[in-house]
Amino acid sequence: MDPLLAQLTHRPFPEVAEILRDSAVRISVDWQAAILQAMPQMQHLTFDELNESTPQILLAISHALASEDANMIRELVKCAPTHGLLRFKLNFDVVDLMQEDRLLRAITVLQIESGLGRRMEVPESAALHAAIDVMIKGSVIALVDQQKAELRTAAERELKFLSFIAHDLNNNLNNVTMTLESVGMDIRATGRFADAEESLDRARQCIHDTVIGMRRMLDHERLRKSGDALKLSPVDLHALATKILGQFSREADIKGAQLIVEMLPGTVVESDGELLTLVLQNLVGNAVKYITRGAIRVGFEEDVKSGDPVLYVLDDGPGIEPALLKTVFEAFRRGEVHGQPGVGLGLTIASQAAKLLGGSLTVDSQVGVGSNFRLLFRRVVDVPLILQHTSLKNLPMSA
Repeated sequence: MDPLLAQLTHRPFPEVAEILRDSAVRISVDWQAAILQAMPQMQHLTFDELNESTPQILLAISHALASEDANMIRELVKCAPTHGLLRFKLNFDVVDLMQEDRLLRAITVLQIESGLGRRMEVPESAALHAAIDVMIKGSVIALVDQQKAELRTAAERELKFLSFIAHDLNNNLNNVTMTLESVGMDIRATGRFADAEESLDRARQCIHDTVIGMRRMLDHERLRKSGDALKLSPVDLHALATKILGQFSREADIKGAQLIVEMLPGTVVESDGELLTLVLQNLVGNAVKYITRGAIRVGFEEDVKSGDPVLYVLDDGPGIEPALLKTVFEAFRRGEVHGQPGVGLGLTIASQAAKLLGGSLTVDSQVGVGSNFRLLFRRVVDVPLILQHTSLKNLPMSA
């Protein structure tokens, strides 16, 4: 049983309960005056609005103090959230609610001790404060839950709106891209207007960058506001890595970079496939963006120290300056790097997704040599993360 409720079931305090019941109206009047003096922001509220649930709460407290019957205590527990919900409708925040409840506590104690003609004994005081605490706890939980539900609804509405806009823009931009490609083919067929053809290529690249940027913004917002539970299922890492590297094969070919999967088929983990996809898409996309030579490798191994599974993306890119490593996973901290513009959301999204997976994303990098991004999974209780893991020793690299 809750320790607060245990205080109330110890023994009844009929004298305190009777005075509280008889003083309920006086307490309410004094309490309203104290609120209006201590909380001027509530001046616009009427006595009826402030006092709507207070008599019921005081009555429930008096019943709880008068009886050992657990049903009376349950009535108090049931009554408490109503007060918090009413305060939510009046635009109270948690600080307002706590302040008015402190005032109610102080005035209640004064009235009861005035009626007793003495200070309350320790058991009486403990029982009364326990009852008030039960009320405050229930009120605060109800208020906070309602606020969280409202914020969640607002966030979902906002994200849905952004998704609709992004969908329409994406469709329109894709249509523009197809038109540009068609015009480009006509220009190339003439064998003339090389400058115009180059301008069309730049325009297509701008549209591509815009579409990728919109997707990253939506992914960032969705992960930032996500409260969803993990959707655990077997994920074939080899198949996933192969698929994602395939998405970037054209860009890698243009730069003369190799894309390599460093794990055997059948390497499977129990995880959230959607979040893993986000991690790999953004890590591989980041590597392809900056690489000018060598290879990008996606592999799987066990951490030497912890034995936890690790998914890594290793590249032969330009590397990251030591001064930038501390903020590399922070949003909107990167401007133009190595001649490539950007807002710096890709690595932030990868890091957010890693945290939702219950893992962590780290990076080791050396300028002029390359970078090694490592997603370290944390083992989940009663859920075996690795379902199948073939040794990576002497593994032939596959493109």
